[in-house]
Amino acid sequence: AASLDDALRVRGAAVFGSGVEVSGGARVAQALTVDGAARAASLEASGDVLAGGSLSVRGAASLDDALRVRGAAVFGSGVEVSGGARVAQALTVGGAARAASLEASGDVLAGGSLSVRGATRFGSGIDVSESAHVGHNLTVGGAARVGSLEASGDVLAGGA
Repeated sequence: AASLDDALRVRGAAVFGSGVEVSGGARVAQALTVDGAARAASLEASGDVLAGGSLSVRGAASLDDALRVRGAAVFGSGVEVSGGARVAQALTVGGAARAASLEASGDVLAGGSLSVRGATRFGSGIDVSESAHVGHNLTVGGAARVGSLEASGDVLAGGA
């Protein structure tokens, strides 16, 4: 084996017929092109990194800034958001959607049935433009105005 006690400077291209091992740091002043697979125990970049093909990450990936995706994003498993989430356009849910609480500052449109399991309170009026079915008792705390009233059973009116 040959050894050098000083720096090795090569002014032209260098071709190695076998592997190259660097036991200390290595600095590349120009672009680095790798034609085959590249493996690194750790990789840090202080500038932009461009992957011309697919990018695969086998372990966890952490980002210290925003993640921007210009095309569709497909997740093979669940997605968890620990902070707030903002959807700038329409949100389409193909299956069931569950939320601990839901607040909407604009209109909410349900294209099918809307089921509410708990008590429901409205901060202002409610407008029913079609038939309404009440499965149990209906209690009105104030005045009730009815255009016509049809009853298939007993009607009890209390008061004057």
